[in-house]
Amino acid sequence: MKKFIDWAVFYHNLGFNVTHIIPSKNDPSKKIYKAPTNNRQLITKRRQLSKEIQSYDWENATGIGMVLGRNKLRAIDIDHLSKYKTDNKKLLTDLRPIVDDFLISVNLPIDYPWIVETPTKGFHIIIKTDDLPFKVNINPLSPYGENKTKAFKPSRDTLKKYPTFGHFEMRWNLHLVLPPSINKEKIKYSYVNKVPQKEPAHIELKKVLGFIDKYCFDKNLEKKSSGYNLFLDDYHRNHPYIDFSPIIEKNN
Repeated sequence: MKKFIDWAVFYHNLGFNVTHIIPSKNDPSKKIYKAPTNNRQLITKRRQLSKEIQSYDWENATGIGMVLGRNKLRAIDIDHLSKYKTDNKKLLTDLRPIVDDFLISVNLPIDYPWIVETPTKGFHIIIKTDDLPFKVNINPLSPYGENKTKAFKPSRDTLKKYPTFGHFEMRWNLHLVLPPSINKEKIKYSYVNKVPQKEPAHIELKKVLGFIDKYCFDKNLEKKSSGYNLFLDDYHRNHPYIDFSPIIEKNN
C-alpha cells in the first residue's frame, strides 16, 4: 500500500475508526504531526462510515491514526524520557527487550504483528483488553471532559537496566498514530515484524497490570500516597498511587 487512502480503508476494514492528519501550523496547542484533522469526537462512540473516510484530504496527509477505546482497542506506549529523545549525543537504551517480555508475559508470539516502532525509538503495542478498574483523572484542558492518559514511571531496578526509559503510558482511550505516518523530521512509524492482517489480540487485563507492576513498582520502598515510586515529576505527582496487587489477586 502506497497511498494513505489505501491504509485508511485497510484499517477501517479491521474495525478501526480512522483519523486523518494534516499538520496545522495555526494551532500551537497541538502536536501537529499527531493531532487528527477530522473531528475525533464524532466517531468516538459510533462506527465511522466509509464515505466519511473517502471525504478526507488524503493527498495532503502526513499521517493516519485510530480512535482508542472503541471495541476495547488499547495500546501500551513504551517510551524514552523526552530529554533523551531530543539529545542526539545521548545513546538511547534499546527498549525492545521490554516489548519481548510483555509478549511473553501475556502469551503472545514474539512476532506479534501489532508492534509499532515510533520515530523516537519507542514502541506501541496495540491490543484489545478491558477498561481500567481504577479512576483516572479528568484532563482539565479537554473541552470534552476526557480522561488523562495514565502513565507509570519505571522502578529503580528497571532504570538500572534501561537508563533512558521514561514510562509506560496506558493508552486506553483518545487517539493513537499508526504507520506509515511521519513526524516532523519525516521519520516514519513502522511495524516491527510485519503488517497485520487481522485485528489485535484480546489480552486479560490482569496480565497487563501484572506486567506494569513488575517494571514500575519499587517493592522495597515505602509506598508514597503522592506517587508510584521515588521517581516522580510534575505530571506524576498529580496522579494518586495505584496498587495493582488487589486487582490482580481478585482476577486470579
